[in-house]
Amino acid sequence: MILMLANFKMSAQEEVSSAMIGFPSADSISISILTCTPGAELYSKFGHTALRVKNHTQGEDIVFNYGCFDYSEHNFVFKFLLGQTDYMLNAEPYNYLVARYGYMGTGVKEQILNLTQSEARYLFLLLRENIRPENQEYRYIWLYDNCTERARDMIEKAVDGNVVYERPVVHATIRQMLHQCLQEDPWTCFGIDMILGSEIDGQVDKRIQMFLPDFFRQEASEACIVKSDGSRIPYIFTTNDIIQETLKREKASFLVSPVVVFSFLLLFAIFLFMYEFIRNRQQEWFDIVLHALQGAAGIVVAFLFFFSSHPAVDSNWLVIILNPLALFYAGWMIYCARKGKRNILSYVNMAVLFCFLVIMLICPQAFNTAMYLVVLTLFVRALSQGHFTYHRKR
Repeated sequence: MILMLANFKMSAQEEVSSAMIGFPSADSISISILTCTPGAELYSKFGHTALRVKNHTQGEDIVFNYGCFDYSEHNFVFKFLLGQTDYMLNAEPYNYLVARYGYMGTGVKEQILNLTQSEARYLFLLLRENIRPENQEYRYIWLYDNCTERARDMIEKAVDGNVVYERPVVHATIRQMLHQCLQEDPWTCFGIDMILGSEIDGQVDKRIQMFLPDFFRQEASEACIVKSDGSRIPYIFTTNDIIQETLKREKASFLVSPVVVFSFLLLFAIFLFMYEFIRNRQQEWFDIVLHALQGAAGIVVAFLFFFSSHPAVDSNWLVIILNPLALFYAGWMIYCARKGKRNILSYVNMAVLFCFLVIMLICPQAFNTAMYLVVLTLFVRALSQGHFTYHRKR
């Protein structure tokens, strides 16, 4: 869901304000769902949804966007990590959006809603009420309350009847849907898999799946409105391609993907253990670097697990091995190496990693393939540490 800075130019604010002063009841209004295809930047990897309100009589054309935030807000990054970021509804002239996405090479698809004039006016009034300063902010929850779901819910409030999504059920977990979006970016996929836990691995219904803009677009294309008298009409009147996508998408080379990189790391760990065994000399430097990196990743995972209100981060089984304790263990290894002491904690480390390998096979969380390689690498090095601890002179 694309994120936008909420600091529009004064000219844009003035244009929108003048267009929202009011409209005669005889005005002809149409409202559309705008779905923007994924962009190249991380914040735009999943696309975006906005609502276009066009007053054909007055010649006014406004886009309402629930995906805005103020990056200059005090402690923005820290609040984002805590899951305490407030997003807002904002508005801009339609031509501003076209110019921006055209410049980025991102496509924009339009679905004109099949609304009566009274429904269209009511939806416009709801949006106007929602954009008032006291109403425009909301607590952003990436999976369950984002720009797409806000737009969908606002439409449903204005419809005189019920919106029925008739597209066949897609049996996919949230993690599987995210993987489909990130096929061209395996490292981002690996990072998301690392911080999101088992909550996104259960089966979810259509409404939750609509957190993705393109999934909502597909659902809307086959939806209908059931009126109070039982009659059914299509949810979408017509569709248009506003901007053709020109962004060139290049899939990352498989040779530098997480699976390949961590496969080489595992092979190196195995060969290093064999070298150590033959030479009867432990190479602590590799283990110290490895556990330092493990602890650094663990700081992120543990912080999100214990302190963040983001969904799914507090159900992450990886916190068992990805936590700051790995940094203390790296320090302990340095101490033992310098003092010539036996690394008794190596047995604990080996037991924890072995148990976690078993947990990975039976727990409800789906792990990235590369993460199995990471854990196996840590376990091979734990075997090395245990071996030299056992044979070190007491």
